[in-house]
Amino acid sequence: MTSYEFERLRYFIPSSISEQNELYQLGDKAKSCWEYTGTQTATNVTISASAVKSISDYEACVIKSLGETAYKQIYSGVRTPTYEEHLKYEQCNSGQTKVSSVTYYTNEEKLPKTTEACLKTVLTGGTFDKVRASEADVPYELRDKVNRCFGVNPQPFEEARVYKTPDAVKNCLKEDIGEARFNEINSGSQPTDEEKKKGEGCFAKLNRDQTKFLPLPPEQVHFLETDPDSINVGEVKQETQKLKNVNIGGKVIFTGSALPNSVVNIYIYSEPIVVTTKTDENGDWVYELDQPLEGDKHIAYATVRNSAGKVVRSSVLDFSVVAADDIENLPQFLEEEGAVSSQNKIIIYAVILIIIAIVAVLVVQRFGYKKEVLPK
Repeated sequence: MTSYEFERLRYFIPSSISEQNELYQLGDKAKSCWEYTGTQTATNVTISASAVKSISDYEACVIKSLGETAYKQIYSGVRTPTYEEHLKYEQCNSGQTKVSSVTYYTNEEKLPKTTEACLKTVLTGGTFDKVRASEADVPYELRDKVNRCFGVNPQPFEEARVYKTPDAVKNCLKEDIGEARFNEINSGSQPTDEEKKKGEGCFAKLNRDQTKFLPLPPEQVHFLETDPDSINVGEVKQETQKLKNVNIGGKVIFTGSALPNSVVNIYIYSEPIVVTTKTDENGDWVYELDQPLEGDKHIAYATVRNSAGKVVRSSVLDFSVVAADDIENLPQFLEEEGAVSSQNKIIIYAVILIIIAIVAVLVVQRFGYKKEVLPK
């Protein structure tokens, strides 16, 4: 965890539910400090000096790139990072987009007792039983707490989620429908009715309770029933921006419609990543993805639970974006642009101060002149 977060954890006294949740998040990050990857003998743990130095260098890079004010705002949860801040962060993270820790689905018959107890604590008032019986979705406002029950605890710059299907299920799909078709379907090709039936048999190996509390695995979405009356992705737009007349891309905006006041999961391939939103009372939904996408061509689906309690999907949507990773020397480019922006701000502030000083002098001179011409 960062030095700012460490100090926050040491002296932070929560006074609201949101601050209590922040304390939980800081506690989770503190726990990870004991999950060493170094060699361990008995109770002795060794961590290489280079590993400690790399963490310090990484934090210093993030603070320098974002600015201390933005850094504190983002890491304290005051706001989420912008698209450009994501790009700057990636350069400190070896050019990699950061996503939340990977969640692996299980093919175990039952959920761990600790997970089930956590879910019952979060989903009170009969909600747990309704979700387990596929009569309702996890309420949108409780999804983060439910995620934590499964070990999903996103941090800043971890906007999207990554879910992995067990190898046993993947191998089943490759054997039953063929590896070539498996890859084609994951790239947007529509499975036949026969392939859907074979897919159902493979996905039946998953823990059924887990798939009711979390979004379905990305591999399974391709095999869902298409229901345009219940869910659709209307369009995808990108708010591109230019620096030095070079297009560096921008956040991607997804819009669509579904059943009113329902939870919508959006699956974006080829990563694949999953994000979640909610429809309004008219059934309209919007999601703004600030996290940069790798590559220019993608496909997307949206899923929702229909009135019959069945999870269905939209038709596949192909879209393209301007990917910032296509720009040569991006780190230097952003750093130079940031320096120019800072210089411009200094010049603007200097001009404003000069104008204020000139106005002040003129005002003083004017009042002094009036005093001189007044009759005694």
